Amino acid sequence: MIVLLSGEGPTDLGRCNNSQGQCSGVDFDVGPMTLLLDRLIESSRFGYSLLDFPEAYRYVSETALAQRVADRKRQKRNTFLVGKKHGEETGYFYINAWMLGEIAQEHEAEANDMAVAVLFRDGDGTRSAKSGIWRDKWNSMKQGFLRAQFERGVPMLPKPKSEAWLLCAAKPNPYQNCADLENALSGNDDSPNSAKKQLGDILPDTSAEGLKTWVETALDIDRIDMPSFNQFKQSLEKAIESL
Repeated sequence: MIVLLSGEGPTDLGRCNNSQGQCSGVDFDVGPMTLLLDRLIESSRFGYSLLDFPEAYRYVSETALAQRVADRKRQKRNTFLVGKKHGEETGYFYINAWMLGEIAQEHEAEANDMAVAVLFRDGDGTRSAKSGIWRDKWNSMKQGFLRAQFERGVPMLPKPKSEAWLLCAAKPNPYQNCADLENALSGNDDSPNSAKKQLGDILPDTSAEGLKTWVETALDIDRIDMPSFNQFKQSLEKAIESL
């Protein structure tokens, strides 16, 4: 099994440390959200961690996806004809999923194995974002994977940001009323009520390494109950079941 990942940086799914757009094994610095993902996979029908298999997780950067789009544009392939349902706000998510789905198929063919593709992007930027924008972004990701004809594409779209999922477990009353965080927090890091600031006020170390240690030692994924997390978890389970 291959798990193809694309995130936004070291404090979510991770990063390549080889100055390349794609990596795996020792060239992939695993992020805290990959540890969370791996825990979910381990608790599924697999029963073991894919981190024990260096080539199981493969990372594709945002830059690599953008480069693929640019290459298609130079070849005059209609990448940007995304239709009326995908405006400026959601077209980015659609195209990212489309490109990642295509890359996942290429990895499957090269490895003669089956893949699951996980696309991480933070959800709403601010509390004032228009109603339904999170759902629009989620649907755009799903439709992008379908455009690539890749059925095991999984959106990982925390609302408003991944820090909200972690804050569910870190706050003074852990795992209680966590769904409220999705609407109470801001995804704008400059906001005094930002998810990132709230988590930083509780945890002593919110660097990538600090969050990884905390996820490994303190996070109980079975107790997180938030709409955006549950949606991701259900989509992941469906993808794994189809293998």
